[in-house]
Amino acid sequence: MKTLLLAKSLPSRRVLAAAGLLTIALAVVASAPGLLGTQVSKAITDLGKAQPVWLWVAGAFFALALVSGAWAWRGAVGLCGGETDHADAAARFCTGSLVNSFAPAKLGEAVRIALFARRIDGEDKLWKGAGVFGVVAAARAVAQGLLVVIAFSVGALPVWPVFVFAGMVVLAVIVAAATRGRTAHRHIGHVLDAFRALGSCPGQGTRIVGWCIVSMGARVGAATAIASALGMHSPLLAALIIVPALDVAGTIPLTPGNIGITSGAIAVALESRGYDLTTALSAGIALHAVETAASVVLGSVGALMLARFPSVRSRRLSLVAVTAATSLALATAFGATVLFDYI
Repeated sequence: MKTLLLAKSLPSRRVLAAAGLLTIALAVVASAPGLLGTQVSKAITDLGKAQPVWLWVAGAFFALALVSGAWAWRGAVGLCGGETDHADAAARFCTGSLVNSFAPAKLGEAVRIALFARRIDGEDKLWKGAGVFGVVAAARAVAQGLLVVIAFSVGALPVWPVFVFAGMVVLAVIVAAATRGRTAHRHIGHVLDAFRALGSCPGQGTRIVGWCIVSMGARVGAATAIASALGMHSPLLAALIIVPALDVAGTIPLTPGNIGITSGAIAVALESRGYDLTTALSAGIALHAVETAASVVLGSVGALMLARFPSVRSRRLSLVAVTAATSLALATAFGATVLFDYI
């Protein structure tokens, strides 16, 4: 029964097939950027001016953001009595990111819930896993609110989003306080288990928030590096515009990896603040490409780490496969950045 419940939480074959077909269609369009219009074609051409070293820095920051996000989930799973080490948590979290890179509708989040739920003891694991997701979302809202305050202080964003994030945090605090010390009597009631534990252990909540802030800061660092790679003026200011735009785009997960939507949201946000449209489009495309590359590399490694093998020999072969896959991905990325100089 537990295996059946976990299987139901994963995307169906039809959904994955549809995502695959859409990905192929997008790849065809990407191979002929002129199909999207001269503005997008020029933006892609201008990527040849990007400084490769900054793209690598952005990739490193995105990797840090993924790992920090994984450790936030690790802390939240601990609220439900689950145990996982840092490497295992990173593998589970990044596997979800790998799915998000190719599937629409944020199906990677369902995969994360299912994978982390396996580390929780007792019954109703998936319900508890959903509660873990809720706690992390509340902690992330703290980091998002802090980012908006900083962006508002330098004139990059309006202040009103702070009230949205503050409302989410206040609601989480109310739920944690109201459910503290209570016992769930129904299956669905276990969704609040993580919040119940949070009410009794606020220190753990602080650590989860801390990792979310580190993850958010790493994303700002990645966006700053992308802006620097393209020679944009005030790269940090641009990053403070880009990252909230990414969060907004993430709420509309219609395409595999949110391709097109992410780049468009970033371009609109930057242009509204006085940046050239072509440069803004280049920034959106570059950022999405680097973030996807980081997710695919770490997600592939994570998926191989979680794979079960029946023998010691199989495990050794998996280690070789992980090393080979990582080396191939890094070699491909290095080759791509070198080719930028010849576009």
